[in-house]
Amino acid sequence: MDNATVGLDFDIPEVEKKLFEFGGYLEAKETVLGLNKNSLLYRQKYAGQQTADHQFVSNLTGKLEGKAQAGIASAYARFKLGGQKDVAGGWVWDNTFEEAFVALKPSPSVTLEAGKRVMKWGKGYAWNPAGFVSRPKDPNDPEETLEGYGMLNADLIKSFDGPLQTIAFTPVIIPVTDFGNTEWGKRGSFVGAAKLYFLFMDTDIDLMLLAGESTTTRTGFDFSRNITSDFEVHGEAAVEFDASRSITDSQGNLRQEKLNAWSHLLGLRYLNSYDTTFIFEYYRNGLGYSRSEMKDYYSFVQSALGSFSGGNPAPLKKSKSYGLTYNLQNVMQDYLYLRISQKEPFDILYFTPAITSIFNMNDRSFSISPELVYSPTTNLEFRVKTMFTFGSADTEYGEKINGSKTELRLRYYF
Repeated sequence: MDNATVGLDFDIPEVEKKLFEFGGYLEAKETVLGLNKNSLLYRQKYAGQQTADHQFVSNLTGKLEGKAQAGIASAYARFKLGGQKDVAGGWVWDNTFEEAFVALKPSPSVTLEAGKRVMKWGKGYAWNPAGFVSRPKDPNDPEETLEGYGMLNADLIKSFDGPLQTIAFTPVIIPVTDFGNTEWGKRGSFVGAAKLYFLFMDTDIDLMLLAGESTTTRTGFDFSRNITSDFEVHGEAAVEFDASRSITDSQGNLRQEKLNAWSHLLGLRYLNSYDTTFIFEYYRNGLGYSRSEMKDYYSFVQSALGSFSGGNPAPLKKSKSYGLTYNLQNVMQDYLYLRISQKEPFDILYFTPAITSIFNMNDRSFSISPELVYSPTTNLEFRVKTMFTFGSADTEYGEKINGSKTELRLRYYF
């Protein structure tokens, strides 16, 4: 028999979609904090106390995520259980659903969702000034998952032939209740937001708007374009109308300032022929403090410490309350971000070293964070990451409580 004439008479079965899918990870992390005992913020926090030069913090974290799908309906949830033990005492445990929502997809161009959701608006890697409906990233670890907000949202998509390839509309409603979203205002109020997406001549463009009864109105846009397969540029800009800032003078007199706060970001990502990835961004914080405004705050902390030494603790207590605003990350106006990572250098398989730096352009202080990541198997990852801060007196990184921070992390995925 001629083999060329033989037919194959059987049906190839369709790949069945799983009804349930589960995954997640378990993580153990040990952090060593090197205290900068000469800094104003260390003395502000630990005035009258004796501490060791280093503090140790232990963390255990588990995340479980699951998805179920049947027909046009699906559900997704991600649960986090975390425990922390530090110098203050024993273990403290916390748990939360970072995401938990249901979705209906009656057609490929329509999706309806309800529940706790993480919305990733904005194209920035370290910061997202146009990420109106998301919690802020940690620029020192921007790829970590965040907790979402309870919301109702939809995606409506239309494709075209021609320079304008796709339009998508995403409306969002965030209700403020006793059970969640209290950051957005008074109970019973609502926040409305919307994003209009265009894919125009291979450029991603988003227009965003947010408004509500108990919050400021914000509008913004972002874009991203691949110049080549290895070189991408991105940016975003936003304005928060009638925003409020609290500003102190060197004597501790607090005043409120109203302004239309413009923030923007411009960045690039480049992968060279040696598998080295460069991410560079400039960020302008429209609500940030100027160099002189931060120096006034540091002067007040210095005088408050003098009053404390003289037996009057009231000014120091007052300065600590101001620290809820002034002692946050990246509170000034202009920053540069650079991250360089190298995949498998010297042919060392499953090994990726990287270095990250954040530079404060206003006071010329900065941080440098080298890290090593090794994944000997698909499910196992070791990471060692250290951060060092540099800066003179009265600068953001020069006055940080921690002059260094070293993390040893073991993560097992399942």
